[in-house]
Amino acid sequence: MNNNDVMSDILLRLPLKDLVGCKCVCKWWNTLISDPIFKLNYSLRNPQYNISGFFLQKFLYLELHSKLLFFPCEGRVDAAPKPSLSFIEDDKGVCIKHSCNGLLICSSFRCGEEDRKYYICKPTTKQYFPLPNLECRTVFGISIAYDPNRSPHYKIVSICDSYLSKNHRQIKIYSPVTGSWKPSGKPFTVPDEDMLFNRGVFWNGSLHWIGMGNSALRFDPETELMLTMPMPPTQRKPGYFGESGGHLLLVEAYGPLTAGFDIMEMKADYSGWFVKYHLNLDQVARQCQAIERANRLSILHIVHNHVEDVDESFIVIHVPGEFVSFKLRDYSFMDLQTNNHVDSGLGLWYSWEGVYPYTNTFFYL
Repeated sequence: MNNNDVMSDILLRLPLKDLVGCKCVCKWWNTLISDPIFKLNYSLRNPQYNISGFFLQKFLYLELHSKLLFFPCEGRVDAAPKPSLSFIEDDKGVCIKHSCNGLLICSSFRCGEEDRKYYICKPTTKQYFPLPNLECRTVFGISIAYDPNRSPHYKIVSICDSYLSKNHRQIKIYSPVTGSWKPSGKPFTVPDEDMLFNRGVFWNGSLHWIGMGNSALRFDPETELMLTMPMPPTQRKPGYFGESGGHLLLVEAYGPLTAGFDIMEMKADYSGWFVKYHLNLDQVARQCQAIERANRLSILHIVHNHVEDVDESFIVIHVPGEFVSFKLRDYSFMDLQTNNHVDSGLGLWYSWEGVYPYTNTFFYL
């Protein structure tokens, strides 16, 4: 056993916050802790840090910070991040803008764009780092592109206004390697004025956006190519758009979701969508009074999960005053655990647009 092995064995025994501090002690320790094999061994040795779930965010009148809840879906509840962004020091308050594989993009809350600051942060270690100014009039969306299985580095992609016209957008990319923003390509024309650039979804190495019409885009931050993406050939509005377990999922609302709906999945080659699940909510309502008496509901989160050969995927929905979760395979209900106080008197406050999936990857800023 050489010196590296001995020191790695010692570092593996440290709590996560102490381990992060050790990166600053010397170059040798920083190299050891940054090694991908060390990260894997640390994660296996310390399962208490394993957690995945989602943040729910709601903006309340005159509140400085957005209201947050956190619901764990897998792992240990005691490893869940605290539902607070108060560790970020900003006198204008802070809210979440995007999440990806354990990292959050947050921004100043109650202010104009000229005064807004953006932060990359990791809530489980309460680390955050302010980003340089974007130098544009309007930021239509800002997203993280980070796949720890491909690269230890993240990138941040912003969709900004353009000098060409109000229908053009300019992509800017931030890299922690350079520590600065750079324009990516020429300004492009927006195919749909209602493109949801504030709800980017990272999947298959690219960021994806859908519109309120029939338009959809995807952007690869490595090749810096913007491409179109097919959508189902019907007029609708999105009832859910997200990624889980390596699958890109979409729910379209043709009417009240209480009547039932299809969960569609994008093919890996982007050739089109197919129906993954069809939900008959009449069957679910027979077992749940909250759904039976609800005249409206919203989809919060869909978790694609297989245990060996058994489909254990489930959905979380919100009806007025209650959060409900059930398996997509047989409609059996599941208990939603949370270490937060949930007000049972809430109306239909939350939707998928206020949900930010979170996985506590072994990453530090």
